[in-house]
Amino acid sequence: MNIIKIKLIENEDFGFHVTLTTNDSKFDSIDGFLPPLPSELELSLSNWQLAYNQLAEVRKIATRISPKRTIYYSSLEQRKLIKTYINEWLDSDERRWRPIREELISVFSSLENSGSEIGVFLDVKNPKLRRLPWQEWSLLTSRFPQAEIAMRARGKGELKPYPSCGNIRVLLVVGKSAGINTNLDIEIVQKLQEKGAEVICLKQPSREKFANTLREESGFHIFIFSGHSRSEEDGTIGWISLNNSDELSIDEFKNSLRYLIDKGLQLAIFNSCDGLGLASQLAKLSLPRSIVMREPIPDEVAVKFLDYFFAEFTNNKSLFTSVHTARERLEYFEHDYPGAMWLPTICIRESALNKPLSWQELTDNLIPTPQTSPSLLNKKNLFLLVVISLLLVAGITWWLINGVKLPKQEVENLQLLPCPEQLTQFIPSRENQIELDKCFAYISGVPNGNWLHGGSTTWAPIRDRVNPKIQEIFPEFKLSYKQHPSLPPGSGTGIKMLLKGQISFAESSRPVTDAELQRARNRGFQLKQIPVAIDGIAIVINHELDLAGLTLKQLQNIYTGKITNWSQIGAANIKIFPYARPLASGTTPFFQDNILNNKNFGKNVFFIPTTTQALREVTANKGGIYFATASELIPQCSVKPLAISYESAGTFVVPYKGEFISPENCSEQLRNEPNLEAFENGTYPITRRLFVIVKKDGSFDEKAGEAYGKLLLTDEGQKLIKEAGYSPIR
Repeated sequence: MNIIKIKLIENEDFGFHVTLTTNDSKFDSIDGFLPPLPSELELSLSNWQLAYNQLAEVRKIATRISPKRTIYYSSLEQRKLIKTYINEWLDSDERRWRPIREELISVFSSLENSGSEIGVFLDVKNPKLRRLPWQEWSLLTSRFPQAEIAMRARGKGELKPYPSCGNIRVLLVVGKSAGINTNLDIEIVQKLQEKGAEVICLKQPSREKFANTLREESGFHIFIFSGHSRSEEDGTIGWISLNNSDELSIDEFKNSLRYLIDKGLQLAIFNSCDGLGLASQLAKLSLPRSIVMREPIPDEVAVKFLDYFFAEFTNNKSLFTSVHTARERLEYFEHDYPGAMWLPTICIRESALNKPLSWQELTDNLIPTPQTSPSLLNKKNLFLLVVISLLLVAGITWWLINGVKLPKQEVENLQLLPCPEQLTQFIPSRENQIELDKCFAYISGVPNGNWLHGGSTTWAPIRDRVNPKIQEIFPEFKLSYKQHPSLPPGSGTGIKMLLKGQISFAESSRPVTDAELQRARNRGFQLKQIPVAIDGIAIVINHELDLAGLTLKQLQNIYTGKITNWSQIGAANIKIFPYARPLASGTTPFFQDNILNNKNFGKNVFFIPTTTQALREVTANKGGIYFATASELIPQCSVKPLAISYESAGTFVVPYKGEFISPENCSEQLRNEPNLEAFENGTYPITRRLFVIVKKDGSFDEKAGEAYGKLLLTDEGQKLIKEAGYSPIR
């Protein structure tokens, strides 16, 4: 499947900065600006919601509208106004927007000729833009009517494997149903049993029953909610009416929901009203994808959408195609409910785009139920097993030497063999490269030469662990870390050196900024960032300070200067001394963007050149506090890592594994270790991704950077990254 990504970032002066890319990088990214949202379009969207409330005949229809928040649809004429204004806006001939529109046409045309399925991925934060009917843009309706649009849901953590069970498991929760006929939803979902699914149905369950079912050991593939729901206007928080007395926010059951997601939940469907807030919160708990209604939805429309969707989805159509077809089939409702076709919306995490979901995909990943128990091996069976194994290895060797694509079974058996200690002549053919991304020695295209790289100090443990092993396999791929002669080491410094041609590729502990992307374009090339690991940021204090943890808000207030004494948060009456790395470090701007919410550091913050120096300050100063990558701080015996919580009422999660080893018991042989599991599943609040930054200019430097990224993403590379104290991204 081909995905076209459109990212819009609001800019007060120009409207929206737009970046256009594709998921497979076959087309170079392009940037431009979309004019501000026209006031006429904004007003017509509001009228579309309000005018429906004035239609008496519509008020008589039982809908899934929550009584706590009622927004109605407009008349047919007002719907047409929205369509007119959105096309005037998106067809603007403004010089900075025109190249984006022209590139879209070019990319769409190329992809259409390939015969592949096409989807559009909108990365938009502005809540008004998220509610617009982008599918009404004439560029799509007239030229590419089969392309479905999905909204980005921002989440943390890697995608979870499918549930370990023998059937596709579906959980249907029917909540408060006053005024709506949820029996039809139940009938539709129960029909999935004819496709071999196991369906569990909860009708207006108690809080306890709901929570216990979410925590079933087998897990669920699909979660469906039918009933009343609502969201905040900005689409950030959502509620479901579980029964006649309980209205729940996602936050109230986030631990049980996170357990459900960690067990492999792949899709949530909220066949209820106004679910953008629900999708947003579930994505933060690592849910890969959901289907919600962006506005309140009439009962009969909701039922038909669910029926049409599963008719397509169980017929092995993709998620995008199934939603698109189901939406299109709602067309006959437009006369009575103008805008009904706009309502169903896919919300998907970017990391899930390259893992298309279908019924067949779910079926292929089921765990077969064993029929008989294997018998014990006797001597004869053991002899036969040895002979078969020797023949298998010989067969695999022949396939590799001749560069032929291996059958699936041979590939799986080759994965069981240990990685070669040196470059081997048995390099898999190009067709097998994706399947055999296990070992350094299997990666092709690693260029000979001397390659300088530099950047993030966070990367030091990875470089120390990974680079020597790469050099053993590829002795002619010579890697040398280069530090800037005058600037402090850090992600920003490394990217600056890459832009100036001083190094071949850079390592960064933060994403590339828009300013850096622009500087690259000014020099005639693009920058590519390859995510290879997940890192946690640990917060440490003097071990004598009696404090167990901090909330993100308290941490923000400390580093912006609002909290200056530990007594303000229940600790001893001691002045706080916040320490941080310089802004050239990738960790510090990441902290400023994500923890301080882009606010300035307080005047009380001391910027220390290195982590070693900062730790000396915290150790000597009882009021000291410092943040840095967990792999650097957690093993230190002289400081105490703090548990962190998203909010005061939430769960505090420690950045170290197991029981804390106190300073008096800490030694070279016994030290605290980073809590990699909490970093991977997103329960620990402060995590980030680490990137290899590559200059895309067709040079040998680009080949070296791409090869380094590929090596780190092999099983062998990811294992070494984990040994270095970071969470593997694969």
